[in-house]
Amino acid sequence: MRRLWNTASRRIGSSLVVIVLTLCGLVAPAAADDQVPFTAEGTAVIASVTHLPGGLTQLSGSASGNATHLGNFTGPMTRIQDHQGNFGTTAVFVGANGTDSVFLAVSGHSESAGGSCVVTSTGTYTVTGGTGAFAGATGSGTITTEIDRCEGTATGTYEGTISRPNAG
Repeated sequence: MRRLWNTASRRIGSSLVVIVLTLCGLVAPAAADDQVPFTAEGTAVIASVTHLPGGLTQLSGSASGNATHLGNFTGPMTRIQDHQGNFGTTAVFVGANGTDSVFLAVSGHSESAGGSCVVTSTGTYTVTGGTGAFAGATGSGTITTEIDRCEGTATGTYEGTISRPNAG
């Protein structure tokens, strides 16, 4: 009788685990699809410029600003661009609480006006995840930036969507 009870208990326990995992799997994608407006404005200080093989240039720096649902943020950014003006950027916006963050991938094109210090860029961003309330975050939108090569600074605006932050 005891053996029968142990076998039944294991089967029920295993079934409950499967049910809970299945429900979690159904709930997580729904939350990721619940998109809300997202706007971020920030400034980056370019800390280094590295010329890479193949005519690529890498800009690394730290950004700070404010984003809807995240509030004030700081974080690292790295941009790699070619001589035709195409670029790819990765950035992490870390909220002031140190727990919540948003991961971004950006691609686009930039243009400078002759010998001007100023380079303007337009592109698209994709939210590739995050931490804390933004764990598993998704979203996308557009970005515009202006880099002042003479000053070593950049300003940017992100506008689009992000998945609703997890309040739990």
